[in-house]
Amino acid sequence: MESPIEFNEFYRLLREVKKGNNKKSEELEWILAEYEHGKDCKSHFDELGQIFCHMGVMKLYEYVGVEDIKYISALEQTVWNYLKKRMGEGAHEHLVECMKSHAEKHELSQVISEKWGISKEELENNIEGLAAYVTDGILEVVI
Repeated sequence: MESPIEFNEFYRLLREVKKGNNKKSEELEWILAEYEHGKDCKSHFDELGQIFCHMGVMKLYEYVGVEDIKYISALEQTVWNYLKKRMGEGAHEHLVECMKSHAEKHELSQVISEKWGISKEELENNIEGLAAYVTDGILEVVI
């Protein structure tokens, strides 16, 4: 049985950056760069999850129009309501859809399944759930 995937270190860094810790902000940027390509993964889901963590933060920056976690975390509900109206979807839906689209565009289920020797269908059946799981974590910490 596989060990469960978790991104506690990633979420811990997000919390520290949210508090204004500039040193941790640099560390987060390094981790995001590593996660972009799924480096040092323990499993196929860990690799996909790392890619989704990277995508989630980048797409949150894009959604809000600011690359500053502390600033984003201080946004009032009226701003989030405006962004939802402007973007045509809430932050959660936007991030999940971007992750799913990225996975499809880059054929991640095929690439990762070949790399790890698992079925492509197993990954495809879990992409949306993993995208939602990662998005939940990011938004829970940041907002």
